[in-house]
Amino acid sequence: MQFHRNDFPITIAEALGSRFKRARLNKNLTQYEVSQLACVSRRAVLNAEKGDVRLVDLVDILQALDLADCLK
Repeated sequence: MQFHRNDFPITIAEALGSRFKRARLNKNLTQYEVSQLACVSRRAVLNAEKGDVRLVDLVDILQALDLADCLK
């Protein structure tokens, strides 16, 4: 998916949340399992998948899903 300069931030956030969910499901992990790996609440994982997450929780979740390299 390509993002464009004129895209609304919520649209981008929701698209990224969908990607996190897909990554979690591809690893056959539940939200609870990701929350345990990331040391965040299950609600934080749920919110991340909706595109509404604190930055620090997002980084923890990315690390738990082995996606932190995407930040480079």
